[in-house]
Amino acid sequence: MEKSKFLITFLKILVVLVILFSVQLQAKIYDEDSVKIVITQTDRITTTSLYFELGGKLFPSLNVDFRKRENFALSVGIGFWTDSEEHEQLIFAPSVNAYYLFGKMNRIEIGGGTGTFISTYEGFASLLIFGDVGYRYQKKKGLFFRAGFTPFIGIPINGKSRFLAMPWVGLSLGYSFSK
Repeated sequence: MEKSKFLITFLKILVVLVILFSVQLQAKIYDEDSVKIVITQTDRITTTSLYFELGGKLFPSLNVDFRKRENFALSVGIGFWTDSEEHEQLIFAPSVNAYYLFGKMNRIEIGGGTGTFISTYEGFASLLIFGDVGYRYQKKKGLFFRAGFTPFIGIPINGKSRFLAMPWVGLSLGYSFSK
């Protein structure tokens, strides 16, 4: 596949994923076996963060983080790199991660996610599984910072790649927007 066609197709997929994950869910009251479950307004927040991550998902990455609840975040991102060691190629690593958060502004986060390793030479090469234990500084609006231990495993999908398991660290810096 030609590099430009590959990039256009990949960017279309990324835009669809960002739109899909940015749809806001509404809090509802419902009955279940005569027990009412209510999600209170104090548990609900809407904070979206745009941040650049170095190292966390193997390659430098651009990410969007969605917090709909005080203690839970979901992020979608794309890692990118160029490689010319064996073959001239562009490498992409789209990912989706979920985090459980402890604390208010200075937080401990625990989470993980999955992604894939795509290159212009190998195509879909590996399934990636990420872990995360780290520190997060995040206000509802303003500076966003993360640092943590982010190990990952790469599981080969085709015969051109190999199994990979690595301890890793990552740093993130960005900005949070609140509604």
